[in-house]
Amino acid sequence: MIMAEDITITDRRGEGTPGRQRGQDMLVKEKLQDREHFSDIDSRIADYILERQERLKEDSVRQIAKKLYVAPSSVIRFCQRLGYVGFNELREEYLAELLYLSSHFQSLDPNFPFDRGDKDMTVANKIGALYEEIVRDCQSLLSPEILGDIIWMLERSPHVYFCASSAQLGVAEVFRDKMMKIGRLIHICTQSDEGFYHASYCDPGSLFFLVSYTGETRRVLKIAEKVKERGLRSVAVTSYGSNTLSSLCGRSLYVSTREKLIANLGAFGINVSMMYLLDVVYAGYFNRDYDRCLSDKIRHSSESENAGKRDGRHSNNPILEG
Repeated sequence: MIMAEDITITDRRGEGTPGRQRGQDMLVKEKLQDREHFSDIDSRIADYILERQERLKEDSVRQIAKKLYVAPSSVIRFCQRLGYVGFNELREEYLAELLYLSSHFQSLDPNFPFDRGDKDMTVANKIGALYEEIVRDCQSLLSPEILGDIIWMLERSPHVYFCASSAQLGVAEVFRDKMMKIGRLIHICTQSDEGFYHASYCDPGSLFFLVSYTGETRRVLKIAEKVKERGLRSVAVTSYGSNTLSSLCGRSLYVSTREKLIANLGAFGINVSMMYLLDVVYAGYFNRDYDRCLSDKIRHSSESENAGKRDGRHSNNPILEG
Protein backbone atom coordinates (compact mmCIF):
# COMPACT_ATOMS: atom_id res chain seq x y z
CA MET A 1 0.00 0.00 0.00
CA ILE A 2 1.20 3.52 -0.73
CA MET A 3 1.60 5.41 2.50
CA ALA A 4 -0.33 8.63 2.61
CA GLU A 5 2.50 10.91 3.68
CA ASP A 6 6.17 10.82 4.55
CA ILE A 7 5.96 12.37 7.98
CA THR A 8 7.74 12.42 11.32
CA ILE A 9 5.29 11.96 14.19
CA THR A 10 6.77 13.58 17.27
CA ASP A 11 3.90 12.67 19.59
CA ARG A 12 0.15 11.96 19.57
CA ARG A 13 -0.97 15.60 19.74
CA GLY A 14 -0.96 16.03 15.98
CA GLU A 15 1.84 18.58 15.76
CA GLY A 16 4.30 16.32 13.89
CA THR A 17 6.73 18.08 11.61
CA PRO A 18 6.19 17.40 7.91
CA GLY A 19 9.13 15.52 6.48
CA ARG A 20 9.16 17.64 3.31
CA GLN A 21 8.72 21.32 2.73
CA ARG A 22 8.35 21.32 -1.04
CA GLY A 23 5.61 23.69 -2.08
CA GLN A 24 5.33 22.36 -5.61
CA ASP A 25 2.05 21.06 -6.97
CA MET A 26 3.77 18.45 -9.14
CA LEU A 27 4.23 14.72 -9.32
CA VAL A 28 7.78 13.37 -9.51
CA LYS A 29 7.24 12.45 -13.17
CA GLU A 30 6.26 16.05 -13.96
CA LYS A 31 9.34 17.39 -12.19
CA LEU A 32 11.54 15.09 -14.24
CA GLN A 33 9.87 16.23 -17.45
CA ASP A 34 10.07 19.95 -16.66
CA ARG A 35 13.44 20.83 -18.23
CA GLU A 36 13.31 24.62 -18.00
CA HIS A 37 16.23 24.93 -15.56
CA PHE A 38 18.01 21.63 -16.26
CA SER A 39 21.64 21.42 -17.29
CA ASP A 40 22.72 18.80 -19.83
CA ILE A 41 23.73 16.50 -16.97
CA ASP A 42 20.39 17.06 -15.22
CA SER A 43 18.54 16.14 -18.41
CA ARG A 44 20.55 12.94 -18.81
CA ILE A 45 19.80 11.90 -15.22
CA ALA A 46 16.09 12.72 -15.63
CA ASP A 47 15.91 10.75 -18.89
CA TYR A 48 17.55 7.78 -17.21
CA ILE A 49 15.08 7.77 -14.30
CA LEU A 50 12.08 8.13 -16.59
CA GLU A 51 13.30 5.31 -18.83
CA ARG A 52 14.05 2.96 -15.93
CA GLN A 53 10.64 3.39 -14.22
CA GLU A 54 10.04 0.44 -11.82
CA ARG A 55 13.54 -0.91 -12.49
CA LEU A 56 14.91 2.14 -10.66
CA LYS A 57 14.57 0.14 -7.44
CA GLU A 58 17.60 -1.87 -8.59
CA ASP A 59 19.82 1.23 -8.95
CA SER A 60 22.11 3.09 -6.59
CA VAL A 61 23.70 6.52 -6.95
CA ARG A 62 27.04 4.99 -7.90
CA GLN A 63 25.49 2.71 -10.51
CA ILE A 64 23.66 5.60 -12.16
CA ALA A 65 26.77 7.77 -12.08
CA LYS A 66 28.82 4.98 -13.69
CA LYS A 67 26.27 4.37 -16.45
CA LEU A 68 25.93 8.07 -17.28
CA TYR A 69 29.63 8.95 -16.86
CA VAL A 70 28.92 11.59 -14.24
CA ALA A 71 30.05 12.10 -10.65
CA PRO A 72 27.87 10.57 -7.88
CA SER A 73 27.65 14.06 -6.38
CA SER A 74 25.95 15.25 -9.58
CA VAL A 75 23.17 12.68 -9.09
CA ILE A 76 22.71 13.70 -5.46
CA ARG A 77 22.67 17.43 -6.29
CA PHE A 78 20.08 16.78 -9.02
CA CYS A 79 17.78 15.06 -6.51
CA GLN A 80 18.25 17.89 -4.04
CA ARG A 81 17.41 20.52 -6.66
CA LEU A 82 14.10 18.73 -7.18
CA GLY A 83 13.44 19.10 -3.44
CA TYR A 84 14.51 15.71 -2.06
CA VAL A 85 17.04 14.93 0.66
CA GLY A 86 18.78 12.56 -1.72
CA PHE A 87 18.38 9.82 -4.29
CA ASN A 88 16.76 7.31 -1.91
CA GLU A 89 13.89 9.67 -1.11
CA LEU A 90 13.32 10.53 -4.78
CA ARG A 91 13.40 6.85 -5.73
CA GLU A 92 10.94 5.85 -2.98
CA GLU A 93 8.45 8.57 -3.91
CA TYR A 94 8.81 7.92 -7.65
CA LEU A 95 8.22 4.18 -7.26
CA ALA A 96 5.19 4.79 -5.04
CA GLU A 97 3.86 7.24 -7.61
CA LEU A 98 4.32 4.73 -10.45
CA LEU A 99 2.42 2.14 -8.45
CA TYR A 100 -0.42 4.56 -7.81
CA LEU A 101 -0.65 5.76 -11.42
CA SER A 102 -0.64 2.20 -12.76
CA SER A 103 -3.47 1.01 -10.49
CA HIS A 104 -7.21 1.35 -11.19
CA PHE A 105 -8.87 3.24 -14.05
CA GLN A 106 -7.42 0.82 -16.58
CA SER A 107 -10.47 0.84 -18.85
CA LEU A 108 -12.16 4.06 -17.72
CA ASP A 109 -11.07 7.65 -18.30
CA PRO A 110 -12.01 9.61 -15.13
CA ASN A 111 -12.02 12.86 -17.14
CA PHE A 112 -14.35 11.49 -19.85
CA PRO A 113 -16.19 8.55 -18.24
CA PHE A 114 -18.97 8.48 -20.84
CA ASP A 115 -19.17 9.12 -24.58
CA ARG A 116 -21.32 11.28 -26.79
CA GLY A 117 -24.47 9.37 -27.70
CA ASP A 118 -24.29 6.81 -24.87
CA LYS A 119 -27.71 5.59 -23.78
CA ASP A 120 -28.92 6.76 -20.38
CA MET A 121 -28.40 3.41 -18.68
CA THR A 122 -24.97 3.08 -20.26
CA VAL A 123 -24.05 6.42 -18.71
CA ALA A 124 -25.53 5.26 -15.40
CA ASN A 125 -23.42 2.10 -15.43
CA LYS A 126 -20.26 4.01 -16.35
CA ILE A 127 -20.79 6.55 -13.56
CA GLY A 128 -21.34 3.67 -11.14
CA ALA A 129 -18.07 2.10 -12.29
CA LEU A 130 -16.34 5.47 -11.96
CA TYR A 131 -17.50 5.81 -8.34
CA GLU A 132 -16.17 2.34 -7.54
CA GLU A 133 -12.80 3.21 -9.06
CA ILE A 134 -12.62 6.50 -7.16
CA VAL A 135 -13.22 4.74 -3.85
CA ARG A 136 -10.62 2.06 -4.63
CA ASP A 137 -8.21 4.82 -5.58
CA CYS A 138 -8.73 6.58 -2.25
CA GLN A 139 -8.32 3.30 -0.37
CA SER A 140 -4.94 2.74 -2.01
CA LEU A 141 -3.76 6.10 -0.62
CA LEU A 142 -4.97 5.55 2.95
CA SER A 143 -2.41 4.96 5.68
CA PRO A 144 -3.78 3.19 8.79
CA GLU A 145 -1.32 5.04 11.01
CA ILE A 146 -2.23 8.48 9.73
CA LEU A 147 -5.95 7.67 9.72
CA GLY A 148 -5.59 6.64 13.36
CA ASP A 149 -3.81 9.90 14.17
CA ILE A 150 -6.56 11.95 12.53
CA ILE A 151 -9.27 10.16 14.52
CA TRP A 152 -7.16 10.60 17.67
CA MET A 153 -6.91 14.36 17.04
CA LEU A 154 -10.64 14.56 16.35
CA GLU A 155 -11.35 12.91 19.72
CA ARG A 156 -9.12 15.26 21.69
CA SER A 157 -9.41 18.65 20.01
CA PRO A 158 -11.79 21.02 21.86
CA HIS A 159 -12.74 22.81 18.64
CA VAL A 160 -12.76 21.55 15.04
CA TYR A 161 -12.89 23.82 11.99
CA PHE A 162 -13.50 22.83 8.38
CA CYS A 163 -12.28 25.14 5.61
CA ALA A 164 -13.06 24.41 1.96
CA SER A 165 -14.09 26.13 -1.23
CA SER A 166 -17.79 26.59 -1.92
CA ALA A 167 -17.90 23.53 -4.21
CA GLN A 168 -17.00 21.19 -1.32
CA LEU A 169 -19.04 22.88 1.42
CA GLY A 170 -22.03 20.61 0.76
CA VAL A 171 -19.95 17.50 1.44
CA ALA A 172 -18.51 19.17 4.55
CA GLU A 173 -22.02 19.91 5.83
CA VAL A 174 -22.99 16.23 5.53
CA PHE A 175 -19.92 15.33 7.63
CA ARG A 176 -20.79 18.04 10.17
CA ASP A 177 -24.39 16.78 10.50
CA LYS A 178 -23.29 13.18 11.08
CA MET A 179 -20.75 14.23 13.69
CA MET A 180 -23.27 16.54 15.39
CA LYS A 181 -25.69 13.64 15.93
CA ILE A 182 -23.08 11.78 17.99
CA GLY A 183 -22.04 14.83 19.99
CA ARG A 184 -18.98 16.10 18.11
CA LEU A 185 -19.48 19.67 16.89
CA ILE A 186 -17.73 20.83 13.72
CA HIS A 187 -17.60 24.47 12.64
CA ILE A 188 -17.64 25.06 8.87
CA CYS A 189 -16.03 28.29 7.76
CA THR A 190 -18.19 29.73 5.00
CA GLN A 191 -16.89 33.30 4.80
CA SER A 192 -13.69 34.09 2.91
CA ASP A 193 -11.63 35.22 5.95
CA GLU A 194 -13.50 33.33 8.67
CA GLY A 195 -11.07 30.42 8.77
CA PHE A 196 -8.08 32.73 9.00
CA TYR A 197 -9.44 34.57 12.04
CA HIS A 198 -10.42 31.32 13.75
CA ALA A 199 -6.85 30.12 13.17
CA SER A 200 -5.56 33.38 14.63
CA TYR A 201 -7.57 33.31 17.87
CA CYS A 202 -8.81 29.76 18.49
CA ASP A 203 -7.89 27.45 21.37
CA PRO A 204 -4.30 26.10 20.98
CA GLY A 205 -5.60 22.52 20.84
CA SER A 206 -7.96 23.16 17.92
CA LEU A 207 -8.02 21.02 14.78
CA PHE A 208 -8.39 22.30 11.20
CA PHE A 209 -9.47 20.32 8.16
CA LEU A 210 -8.24 22.22 5.08
CA VAL A 211 -9.51 21.21 1.64
CA SER A 212 -7.91 22.02 -1.73
CA TYR A 213 -7.69 19.63 -4.68
CA THR A 214 -4.56 21.28 -6.09
CA GLY A 215 -3.11 22.09 -2.69
CA GLU A 216 -2.39 25.57 -4.01
CA THR A 217 -5.63 27.47 -3.30
CA ARG A 218 -4.39 30.81 -1.96
CA ARG A 219 -7.26 31.37 0.52
CA VAL A 220 -6.78 27.92 2.04
CA LEU A 221 -2.98 28.31 2.14
CA LYS A 222 -3.31 31.56 4.07
CA ILE A 223 -5.23 29.67 6.76
CA ALA A 224 -2.74 26.78 6.66
CA GLU A 225 0.17 29.15 7.18
CA LYS A 226 -1.48 30.67 10.25
CA VAL A 227 -2.35 27.19 11.57
CA LYS A 228 1.28 26.09 11.18
CA GLU A 229 2.58 29.33 12.70
CA ARG A 230 0.50 28.71 15.84
CA GLY A 231 1.31 24.99 16.01
CA LEU A 232 -2.33 23.93 15.68
CA ARG A 233 -3.43 20.47 14.61
CA SER A 234 -4.24 20.19 10.93
CA VAL A 235 -5.38 17.77 8.23
CA ALA A 236 -5.03 18.49 4.51
CA VAL A 237 -7.60 16.94 2.17
CA THR A 238 -5.82 17.25 -1.15
CA SER A 239 -4.37 15.60 -4.24
CA TYR A 240 -1.65 12.98 -4.15
CA GLY A 241 1.87 14.31 -4.76
CA SER A 242 3.87 17.25 -3.52
CA ASN A 243 1.94 20.46 -2.93
CA THR A 244 2.10 23.41 -0.57
CA LEU A 245 -0.94 22.49 1.52
CA SER A 246 0.29 19.00 2.39
CA SER A 247 3.71 20.43 3.34
CA LEU A 248 2.06 22.89 5.74
CA CYS A 249 -0.30 20.41 7.43
CA GLY A 250 0.52 17.80 10.03
CA ARG A 251 -1.43 15.01 8.33
CA SER A 252 -2.95 14.47 4.88
CA LEU A 253 -5.88 12.57 3.41
CA TYR A 254 -5.42 12.12 -0.32
CA VAL A 255 -8.34 12.24 -2.75
CA SER A 256 -8.38 10.37 -6.06
CA THR A 257 -5.96 12.34 -8.21
CA ARG A 258 -6.90 11.56 -11.79
CA GLU A 259 -9.02 14.47 -12.94
CA LYS A 260 -7.73 17.45 -14.89
CA LEU A 261 -8.64 20.88 -13.58
CA ILE A 262 -10.47 21.95 -16.75
CA ALA A 263 -10.49 19.20 -19.40
CA ASN A 264 -13.17 16.97 -17.91
CA LEU A 265 -16.90 16.31 -18.11
CA GLY A 266 -17.45 17.22 -14.47
CA ALA A 267 -15.48 17.13 -11.24
CA PHE A 268 -16.69 13.72 -10.06
CA GLY A 269 -13.55 12.66 -8.23
CA ILE A 270 -13.11 15.31 -5.55
CA ASN A 271 -16.66 15.13 -4.17
CA VAL A 272 -16.89 11.33 -4.18
CA SER A 273 -13.40 11.14 -2.63
CA MET A 274 -14.28 13.63 0.08
CA MET A 275 -17.55 11.87 0.91
CA TYR A 276 -15.75 8.54 1.21
CA LEU A 277 -12.80 9.85 3.25
CA LEU A 278 -14.96 11.86 5.65
CA ASP A 279 -17.29 8.88 6.10
CA VAL A 280 -14.23 6.78 6.97
CA VAL A 281 -13.16 9.37 9.55
CA TYR A 282 -16.71 9.55 10.94
CA ALA A 283 -16.99 5.76 11.16
CA GLY A 284 -13.60 5.50 12.84
CA TYR A 285 -14.56 8.15 15.40
CA PHE A 286 -17.92 6.42 15.97
CA ASN A 287 -16.22 3.05 16.44
CA ARG A 288 -13.91 4.36 19.18
CA ASP A 289 -16.98 4.59 21.46
CA TYR A 290 -19.50 2.54 19.52
CA ASP A 291 -22.08 1.80 22.23
CA ARG A 292 -22.23 5.39 23.50
CA CYS A 293 -22.42 6.88 19.98
CA LEU A 294 -25.15 4.46 18.90
CA SER A 295 -27.20 4.99 22.04
CA ASP A 296 -26.92 8.78 21.90
CA LYS A 297 -27.67 8.95 18.18
CA ILE A 298 -30.82 6.83 18.46
CA ARG A 299 -32.03 8.59 21.63
CA HIS A 300 -31.51 12.16 20.42
CA SER A 301 -32.72 11.41 16.89
CA SER A 302 -35.87 9.87 18.34
CA GLU A 303 -36.40 12.90 20.60
CA SER A 304 -35.92 15.25 17.65
CA GLU A 305 -38.36 13.35 15.41
CA ASN A 306 -41.01 13.01 18.13
CA ALA A 307 -40.76 16.67 19.12
CA GLY A 308 -41.79 17.70 15.64
CA LYS A 309 -43.87 14.67 14.78
CA ARG A 310 -46.62 16.63 13.08
CA ASP A 311 -44.19 18.21 10.65
CA GLY A 312 -41.38 15.69 11.00
CA ARG A 313 -40.44 12.70 8.88
CA HIS A 314 -42.57 9.60 8.78
CA SER A 315 -42.98 6.57 6.53
CA ASN A 316 -45.17 3.53 6.13
CA ASN A 317 -42.33 1.68 4.45
CA PRO A 318 -41.28 -1.17 6.82
CA ILE A 319 -37.70 -0.86 5.63
CA LEU A 320 -37.53 2.72 6.91
CA GLU A 321 -39.31 2.15 10.22
CA GLY A 322 -37.35 1.96 13.46
